[in-house]
Amino acid sequence: MAALLLSGIALPAPAAESWGLEDLFAGFAKIPSSNARFTETREIGMLTAPLESSGTLSYRRPDFLEKRTLQPQPEGLRLEGDRLTLTQADGASRTLSVSAMPEIQTYVESIRATLRGDVPSIMRFYEVALEGAPQDWRMQLTPRAEEARKIVQRIVIAGGDTTIRRIEVLQADGDRSVMNIQPDPA
Repeated sequence: MAALLLSGIALPAPAAESWGLEDLFAGFAKIPSSNARFTETREIGMLTAPLESSGTLSYRRPDFLEKRTLQPQPEGLRLEGDRLTLTQADGASRTLSVSAMPEIQTYVESIRATLRGDVPSIMRFYEVALEGAPQDWRMQLTPRAEEARKIVQRIVIAGGDTTIRRIEVLQADGDRSVMNIQPDPA
């Protein structure tokens, strides 16, 4: 062995352990709740300048998500089970059934299934391409359902370990949103 090294011939390194979607989602499945701050930029074809917003995000296992926009004006989006409640700045709210609207359900499940660590659900709604390593990964989601693809072309979720740092949504009409996420310290 010493003779091989001295002669400049290196032995191959041991193969790296494989890492994949099941491993990533197993980490997410262990998290009971999380809170974060976000900044979001939305590029909409009909507008000359992007829309920017910021606020907070909350998640509680198994199916509670809340997005509270604080700037430029207070708004809320709250998901509990099958109920999605949207609250406007003036306090008016509207509640929808997620399962009654497949295109919304597909989008909701991109985030909820990831946070739950639910591989069967994410695979039911999306074709999934995961790249990177545990500390720096990128997951591209392409909707399986034709009606969902008419609205969302793809969603890219990126992060490190069990932290989502960025969510990019490219809509079928070319509109795009990018949410950068900063976890609150535990």
